[in-house]
Amino acid sequence: VMMDGAKMSKSMGNIIPLRTAIKDYGADPIRLAIISSAELLQDADFNMESVSGIQSKLESLLEECSSLKASEIGDLEAEDKWILSKTQGMIAQVTEAVEKMRLREGLQDILFSFESDLSWYAKRVEAKGRDNVSGILHQINSARVAMLSPFAPHIAEEMWEKLGYTELASKSTWPEFSKESVDATSIQSEELLKSTIDDIVNILKITKIIPQKIVIYVNSDEFKSKVYRKILGIMVGGQNNMGVVMKELIADPQTTDAKKMPDFIQKVIKDLHSESEEIKSTKLESEEFDEKQFLSAELSSIGKKEFGVDIEVFGATDDDIYDPKGKARHARPFKPAILIE
Repeated sequence: VMMDGAKMSKSMGNIIPLRTAIKDYGADPIRLAIISSAELLQDADFNMESVSGIQSKLESLLEECSSLKASEIGDLEAEDKWILSKTQGMIAQVTEAVEKMRLREGLQDILFSFESDLSWYAKRVEAKGRDNVSGILHQINSARVAMLSPFAPHIAEEMWEKLGYTELASKSTWPEFSKESVDATSIQSEELLKSTIDDIVNILKITKIIPQKIVIYVNSDEFKSKVYRKILGIMVGGQNNMGVVMKELIADPQTTDAKKMPDFIQKVIKDLHSESEEIKSTKLESEEFDEKQFLSAELSSIGKKEFGVDIEVFGATDDDIYDPKGKARHARPFKPAILIE
């Protein structure tokens, strides 16, 4: 066992007696700090900073569990479908990690990796002024605490009781992944919303503009959408060579005319190349959806909160389009063009 990157030994004076560590920080934070420092066949590199971080994380999760009540979940909004789908993904990842004895990886997924998804969900809910998500968060944290129980048995029981359960967490069943509960369309639509927000933020950072008007142009060309999905199918198979992709597009009677738009194809390949295999596969599985309708509905709340102005959304071929700088022609599937004035 290493201590702050150095070998732990009496001669170096960097040994912390186990009883002292447990007395000062509690058994669960010490256990989790050891688990999170390395996988089973690696040398553990223990440090007190990680213990404090884990202790703080456990305390905040306990506080959150205390504020949640099991309640009936009504009609799901876009962000609800997304977070529940992401929860299923987290359950699948943790289950696989534990089965393969990759305990550090499993613990990271439960406590930390999933937090970015929950933060985005909280931002979406706050932007809409919603206060009816306790039932959804109760369901999500019930799964997290059940999976945390083997790692941190003492605090998990406290969390479990705060969630309103009378039986022990250690006797609860391990959450099971449900493919039917994964909404692929909600995952890809939420990714589109996040990436659009990020693109606007990056443009504002570079240009230092204080926006008076933000306009989004989404692709509405059916042929471009067809070519995009064809390229997506080719790239999910592991291929990203421009020549090979073009050859397959030309060979298909439905996309033969793609040979007239090499610049578009090159940009789509670049777009998809920057995405994870998981996102590409999800896009392929999901049904096509109306980007304009989705962004028009969902950007109105979060866009106003993030940037202080209303955001207009147009299809690139709309008759009533406001496009003084000809930005719309640059719109690609899942990569809207943006005008900021």
